[in-house]
Amino acid sequence: MQATLEAPSHITHQRPWRSTGPWGRFAHNSSCHSNRRVQNRGQLDHWQHTHQKARQLAASQTDDAPPAEGGVDDLTATKAMGMGSWRLKGSMDPPFEGLTAQVEGLWRHMLDRDLKLYPMDKKYKYLDSLDPERTAGMWGYTDIQPPEKGDPRWPRMQIENRCYQSSVFRKLHIELAHRQDGLQVIHCVMYPRTEYDLPILSFDMVGNNGRVSLVCIDPCPVAADRSLPPIYVSLVRQLQQQYHLENNRAVPSWGKEIFSDLCIIIRPSASEELANFVKYTIALTQAHLQLSKQTSQVQSNKSSRLAEIKAGHKRYAVQHLKNSSTRGVLAAAFTPAVADEYMTNVMFDTPQE
Repeated sequence: MQATLEAPSHITHQRPWRSTGPWGRFAHNSSCHSNRRVQNRGQLDHWQHTHQKARQLAASQTDDAPPAEGGVDDLTATKAMGMGSWRLKGSMDPPFEGLTAQVEGLWRHMLDRDLKLYPMDKKYKYLDSLDPERTAGMWGYTDIQPPEKGDPRWPRMQIENRCYQSSVFRKLHIELAHRQDGLQVIHCVMYPRTEYDLPILSFDMVGNNGRVSLVCIDPCPVAADRSLPPIYVSLVRQLQQQYHLENNRAVPSWGKEIFSDLCIIIRPSASEELANFVKYTIALTQAHLQLSKQTSQVQSNKSSRLAEIKAGHKRYAVQHLKNSSTRGVLAAAFTPAVADEYMTNVMFDTPQE
């Protein structure tokens, strides 16, 4: 599925979002009552600068990057290739293949030479419930015949992972899962290094029998109070308004300690709603990457803030490991031991001290 991102013409002229936090109240009161004395001009200037920057980012999120002179740019080439050499290429439905190709293309395009492969154990790159000992070789999976329904090995489950890293991101993980009975999953997490005060952007898409049944995306906060930086709040709200996204599913109990108040979790009821989610995901990923380039490391003398960020990353992993649904699917396809190992070492690992 191709998702073309177009910023609406009115976005740069939109009235500033009215925050419920202290920055928003201060700016709103100042604009409504110009004759009232401003107590802290520095705070107002900071809020206006933050909001202006967020508006610019929201308006600039487009995947139509200019081509390199005399050729095609990396992002356009990646989109043309689709999922390229993924083993599961052709097995996943179009929404999953399209979103995978676009997100991976954004990583390569925007991080460029800063993007490196993450040192992931080879046994996690591809898992097949019909070849748990990995004896088939790199491409031998194509020769394995899927079992018939009623066979104790049915349904076959295949999982493929790609992981990257950069100077700002400790781990950029994208996972595809395909089960023979129709279950399909894309799971993506962008883990910043803990020296950077950035949210953990993550999204999931789940499908069953050709229909996307659940989508979820959130810039998960690392702050102890689950707050996001002001620029993120403004940016995310503008993009959600732009793509007309509203929740129709509740956050699961294990996620209430890690998801922000801006988490989007939807059961799409129409193709347009799914397309808007895909566009929003690509736009937010692009904005997140852009903000990461403008973020500096937290100073080493701010030990309390660094400790809070590390605690936020640990909290993210610990809470996700409480997801019994994911664990149950993995345990049924492989074994409970493999499910624990995979979730702890691949999906929700914590940074080394």
